[in-house]
Amino acid sequence: MKIDLKFMQSVFKKALESKNYKLKIDSKYESVPGWDSLGHMKIISELEKKLKIDFDIDEIIGKNTVKKLIDITTKKLK
Repeated sequence: MKIDLKFMQSVFKKALESKNYKLKIDSKYESVPGWDSLGHMKIISELEKKLKIDFDIDEIIGKNTVKKLIDITTKKLK
């Protein structure tokens, strides 16, 4: 499975229940409606559920752009 912007858009849409925001590769934490600390955990949870993986807390702290989320998810799948 390719972890790219389109994949992340589907994760964000489901996790944050947001339909109107146009997510970009450089979209940042708190600039996306609903992507706050709780939203971040919802996104991580959705990634874990969708891909059947588990992130450690150290892996998800500071991942504040869509690109960083793509990178850690891709790395986790290798």
